[in-house]
Amino acid sequence: MNKKLSEILVTIIFSLLSLIVGSVGHASEIDFSVKAILPDNQRSKEISYYDLRVMPGETQTLNVELTNDTAEDIIVYASANTAITNDNGIVDYSYSDAKKDSSAVFTFNEIASIPKEIVLPKKSNKIVECVINIPKASFDGYVLGGLYFEQKEKKEAKSEGALAVGNRFSYVVGVLLSETNMEVRPELALNEVKVTQLNGNNAVTMNIQNKKAAMIKKLQVDAKLYYEDETKPRYENHQESLTMAPNTNFNYKIDLKEQPFVAGNYIVKVKVNDGYKDWSWERKFEIKEKEAKKYNATATNLPPDYKNQFSLTVVVGIGAVILSVILGTIFYFNQKIKKEQEKYEELKKNLEAKK
Repeated sequence: MNKKLSEILVTIIFSLLSLIVGSVGHASEIDFSVKAILPDNQRSKEISYYDLRVMPGETQTLNVELTNDTAEDIIVYASANTAITNDNGIVDYSYSDAKKDSSAVFTFNEIASIPKEIVLPKKSNKIVECVINIPKASFDGYVLGGLYFEQKEKKEAKSEGALAVGNRFSYVVGVLLSETNMEVRPELALNEVKVTQLNGNNAVTMNIQNKKAAMIKKLQVDAKLYYEDETKPRYENHQESLTMAPNTNFNYKIDLKEQPFVAGNYIVKVKVNDGYKDWSWERKFEIKEKEAKKYNATATNLPPDYKNQFSLTVVVGIGAVILSVILGTIFYFNQKIKKEQEKYEELKKNLEAKK
């Protein structure tokens, strides 16, 4: 019963995740469409993505039908992409050069190949093949990827001869591979904690990793940032209904919003529920003075009074340095004049003694 429920949940979440990637502009403007032709080893014929039961060492060929209903030829770029978990906590199929997670034995883009450029003549259909070479070593759980199709940019001439980039449209067809009914549950880990800046905002990020070939459909994360030995968190972030692809990691963030980094020792406390169990971690780290100044100087959302205060601090600092140089110079020449005066007085005494 648990296995059946698990399969149903995976089917539901994957159906949501493998919806067509949104295109820029209105749906009526899309110049091509994509349809998965489901093979015999498809586990369910009632879904529009590939959910395949495969065998070790076999070669699987997927056929995808591309249709161009327009009166012009178009070019479509294609790639077989490994599913990742992006930093918003969403499963993402759009990265063709995604870095392989350290926990993955192999990834979808390592075993799948598809033509990179497809010419679709006007008013035509074309079958595109994706070949998947299943590794000889068997695996439990899931391998997740997507067949990503993106239309080549249109360029329209302007009056002065310049080129304008047109809208870009894309589709993705999800591919879920499994070999057994063995239930694999997530194993989560907290990796690096660091200070950074995202879109001009100061933030602390915590890298959360799913080390198993398991889907996470409803991830809850509660992260709190404490300064030294304080008992009340200075900053925190709580999110629910995040998702994670198998064998992936992402950077969960605590946004400092309109607050600057303050140098010092910190503790981050993270609590996570992956749908099966609770996980919790604590990590100590330091924000160094040099680091804080660097990010505060480039942060775009700090309040004007802090910016003015920062500028005033810089001005005061520069003024103090200049004043120190001036006073040092005066002291140096005073000492030099004093020594010269002493020499003159001694010479004068010697001359008077000789007389």
